[in-house]
Amino acid sequence: MKNQQKNILKKILLCTLAGTLLAAFPVDIQAFKTSSDLKKTGQKIDELKEQKEAAEEKVDALKEQQSHLKGELADLNQQLSNVTEEINSLEVQIGDKETEIAVTQEELAAAIDTKEKQYESMKKRIQYIYETGGMDLASIILESKSMGEMLNKAEYVEAINKYDREMLHRYEDTCEQVALKEETLKQEKTELVGMQESMESKKTEVDSLISKTKDSISAKENEISDAKDVVSDYDAQIAKMKAYEEELERKKAEEAKKLAEQQKKKPTATSGGGSVTANSSDSAMLAAIVECEAGGESYEGQLAVASVVVNRVKSSSFPNTISGVIYQGGQFSPVASGRFAVVLARGASGSCAQAANAALSGNTNISALYFCRASSGVSGTVIGNHVFY
Repeated sequence: MKNQQKNILKKILLCTLAGTLLAAFPVDIQAFKTSSDLKKTGQKIDELKEQKEAAEEKVDALKEQQSHLKGELADLNQQLSNVTEEINSLEVQIGDKETEIAVTQEELAAAIDTKEKQYESMKKRIQYIYETGGMDLASIILESKSMGEMLNKAEYVEAINKYDREMLHRYEDTCEQVALKEETLKQEKTELVGMQESMESKKTEVDSLISKTKDSISAKENEISDAKDVVSDYDAQIAKMKAYEEELERKKAEEAKKLAEQQKKKPTATSGGGSVTANSSDSAMLAAIVECEAGGESYEGQLAVASVVVNRVKSSSFPNTISGVIYQGGQFSPVASGRFAVVLARGASGSCAQAANAALSGNTNISALYFCRASSGVSGTVIGNHVFY
């Protein structure tokens, strides 16, 4: 119970102390909070930009994959065209082969018919010869009246028999050749049909691959669409955070006005008040903060920013060193965001370094202790996009 009371008492004291400090330094504390919020907002914007870049890279990668798939689809369509053309060609060849087979079968039937007719004619002649006078060798010898007649009869019979045998053999050879041709044609047709079936199978396979590839392209298109939606969402978040950042900048400008009013009661630095003792590290830091705040400004604008830092060093209201002024809390947003450290590590640009060295040597061009965006509405000396007061 006592510990609980002590804790409550501590909380009351802390709240009272915080209230006292807030009442004593309301503008400075609020300015520090705004700077802190600006830092966080800037970091969040950077994070969102990185995430957006990653999302855009994913979109590009998906598009590349889709392009590759489209290339594969084009190849498959070409294969399908080639296969279809080959199938059509084979169909024509098969049709031609069937026609040849039909013609050959007719030729074979005619040859067989001719052979059979020749065979029948030969049988009739042989039958006639032997039925009309015993046209065997003995009959020829006995019935011939002379040697010449005998030889003539024998030669006649032999000639007829020889002719019949030759014609029969010729027709038999023709039948064999035509039959062989028919068999060859049938074999060729079988091979063509096999090739056609193989092409049909390949066509089915290519059709299936085309269908799958089209599905993959469609799916990839959906992935690209989703990835683009993610990019758009990041764009919306970035736009929202930038709007918030602009609001904080506006708020910071208003706070700057209040600080300016407070500073009217404090002593201000004057330009040309002599040089500031600084080493190479101070010079590098001053050049880096000039680049962060006015890297895109004219040399006059860069020198004015350097002059503000030097003026603060010479003012009793700020730290009396370059590093002290630059690192003072809630003063320079690039220090809080981390950009200052990056520029300091690589070194500032030539014109910014020149402006820093000039200001350190006492060649300042303005007596102001503060600056902010010219669009803030604060009255003062406007140089480029900044107003100095």
